[in-house]
Parts: sequence; C-alpha cells; structure tokens
Amino acid sequence: MSKSLTTLLIIWLSLFAIPTWAADDETPTQQALYYKIAEPFTINFLQQSQQQARYLQIKVALKADEQSILDSADMNLPMIQDSLRSLFSEQSMESIGSVEGRRKLQTSTLDTINGILKEETGKGDIKAVYFTSFILQ
Repeated sequence: MSKSLTTLLIIWLSLFAIPTWAADDETPTQQALYYKIAEPFTINFLQQSQQQARYLQIKVALKADEQSILDSADMNLPMIQDSLRSLFSEQSMESIGSVEGRRKLQTSTLDTINGILKEETGKGDIKAVYFTSFILQ
C-alpha cells in the first residue's frame, strides 16, 4: 500500500509542477510594426551634378514597436515628407553613391523623423528607417 501511495503522491505533485514549467516558456515577444510612406521621394540632382540630369528616388518605410507611434507619423506625414525632401536634396551624388553614404543618410533620416515626432508629440520612438527602394540614375 505504501508503494501505491508514493506513486499517487508523485503524480499529484507533478500536476502542480507542469503549470510552472509552462509559464516559464511563455515569454511575450514584441512584434515589430511597419509603416510604408506611399509616395516615393524623387529628387532632381541637376545642381549637384554639373547640370547633368541626375535623379534620386527613395521609398521609405518606418519600424516601431507600438501602433500609436506609427499613427503619430501618419498624422505628421506632411511635415515628415517636407523635411525628408529637404534632407535628400542636400545630399551630393558622391555622398550617396557609396554604401556607407547610404547608411549615413538612413541614420540622418531616422534622426529627422524622430526629431519631428518628439517635437510634435513628445515621443520620437521610431526604431528604424528602411529604404525599400533606392534608385540613383
């Protein structure tokens, strides 16, 4: 009888241990959210390219952890678009012609957008900016 009582006690205790193991495995993961700026930025580099017809076209996407941040970006889209057009227009063909130059432009774009959102909403939490298309011709 003591053998069956021991077995029953082990089974009973194991029922309480299973939920604690399951709770350890459930770690909430934050899913990244993205917002694509629908209109591409097209910049004419006539002044920067010794009067040769040169163009830059960039499509931009934003990454954030909260939908409210992307909603803020959408609400302030005209200001963001204007600032990015100015930023992209200030670039030279040489500076954006290299991978390092594009990365710097990406960082400047992120800083510009976060600066606008911080000024307008008090929260500049865009995590990353992606150039989903980058055409230089």
